[in-house]
Amino acid sequence: MRIILYTGKGGVGKTTLSAATGAYISTLGKKVLVVSVDPAHSLSDALEFEIGPEPKEIFPNFYAQEIDVYYSVEKFWGILKEYLKSLFKWQGIDEILAEEMSILPGMEEVSSFLWINKHVEDKKFDVIIVDSAPTGETLRFLSLPDAASWWITKILPLQRKLIRFIRPAARIITDMPLPEEKTYDALEELFKQVYNLYYLLQNSEISSVRLIVNPEKMVIKETEKAFTYLHLFGFPVDGIFINKVVEKGDPFYQIQQKYIERIVKSFEPTPVFIIPQVYEEILGFEKLKEFGKKIYFDKNPAEVFYKDKPFEITEKDHTYQLKIYLKEVSQGNLEIYQNEEDLIIKIGNHKKHFFLPRILVNKEIKNALIKEHYLEIIFG
Repeated sequence: MRIILYTGKGGVGKTTLSAATGAYISTLGKKVLVVSVDPAHSLSDALEFEIGPEPKEIFPNFYAQEIDVYYSVEKFWGILKEYLKSLFKWQGIDEILAEEMSILPGMEEVSSFLWINKHVEDKKFDVIIVDSAPTGETLRFLSLPDAASWWITKILPLQRKLIRFIRPAARIITDMPLPEEKTYDALEELFKQVYNLYYLLQNSEISSVRLIVNPEKMVIKETEKAFTYLHLFGFPVDGIFINKVVEKGDPFYQIQQKYIERIVKSFEPTPVFIIPQVYEEILGFEKLKEFGKKIYFDKNPAEVFYKDKPFEITEKDHTYQLKIYLKEVSQGNLEIYQNEEDLIIKIGNHKKHFFLPRILVNKEIKNALIKEHYLEIIFG
């Protein structure tokens, strides 16, 4: 079983690359599902085939699915949604508005990703490719279990015991609907599935995140940020895909080459794939399949391209150590510049950009030294 999640800034080509990868893998004898969890679905357009909220086989070994928010919420949040709806109606909110308000913020993202957990449990597919939402939304979902763990482990059990104690008396003095045992059961089961998926996506033997970036300044900055936070939350990134690269002679060639050099050095040692600019629409299974072959050449897209940690942050006695892997460190003076969230490292002719997480942004650099292929920076 393999799970490959493609993400990047909106418009970088996530859907095309996801579909092309899936189409190519399906010709290698693997049963593949490409599932779109991006609210702005375009997978149907790319495949030129109508796709529904359940997996649909389009070609031999190739399945596709576009997540329908309301269908998914009913499937995974049904009991909780009905309770919230009854609570809003009790407060005097009309039926239609109560229906809309019963879908809380975050329900859509969680419901979409829970499909992946279901497909893993069903064991129907060899490879699941996720055409994800833009990086910001993807990071919000991937950080959800850490953010919610305190509430789930501390508050929910306490509240459940309290409601169980006061429910008989409350029914005498008010007709306000209180959550039943089945509501708490459904909520606990839901978070159990979220945690299962969370740890599944952290398993580098099974799951990989692949970042798609265009050689443009604003896109690179967002991708560097995503790269840092994905690793902080423990999600393995096994490839960087630079899309829409023009040929030599194009007016933008020199500008792009400068950005490509930055991308390669910023994300090393993670493998980088260069995808040339295509001047035609890549639509339909056959064109996507051929495009997939061009992207990966002799590589199998289902393999894990990289597993190790490109950096590590540790803390001891309020002192933080950032340890960054540097490939082929050249000889020369070490220079480090910090501009808010951007850390710039220069060693001779070697220059690397690193996006700093919030915890290090306002810290002062105390020391820095190179040990073999790693640069260790002390913040205090």
